Amino acid sequence: MKRKKKKRNKKTPRYRNDDKAEISAYGNSYMVINAVFAGIIILIFIYSGFFCPAEKNYPVQCIHEQITGQACPSCGLSRSFSYIIRGDFTSARMHNEYGMRIFLFFLFHLVMRLSNIVYLLRKPLQIRKLIILDSSLAVISFILAFRQFFVYYVDILFQDFSLFMIS
Repeated sequence: MKRKKKKRNKKTPRYRNDDKAEISAYGNSYMVINAVFAGIIILIFIYSGFFCPAEKNYPVQCIHEQITGQACPSCGLSRSFSYIIRGDFTSARMHNEYGMRIFLFFLFHLVMRLSNIVYLLRKPLQIRKLIILDSSLAVISFILAFRQFFVYYVDILFQDFSLFMIS
């Protein structure tokens, strides 16, 4: 008597128990990483809302400006975030022209981190695809948000290098 093979439903992924345990371990670690990043972003927003830009009571000062005496692309970013949190976009742009772009970067990542957690709770077996998508979006959004910083510091690096070569 021949045994008939059970047909596998094409929508059901073919995972062994070992694969499920490995994916579960990845999923738990990945969920913790997303929760930590979301927490850090929330703390950044709380910091921005807590300190008033008019009082200039920020505990973190620009190290670059203290050392060189020159403003860098991130100077005024805390004040810009504070104004964005308060809805004053004109003042935010006056303090740092890249503030809105960077604020949107953090807001996008907060939403993405929280969405990743919800997605993992619903579909834990899709972890590899989620990590690839998340990593790709993170790199692209980082480059778009912080491209001016790269340009600024590469320019400084080449200026210093050219001065070194002339001497």
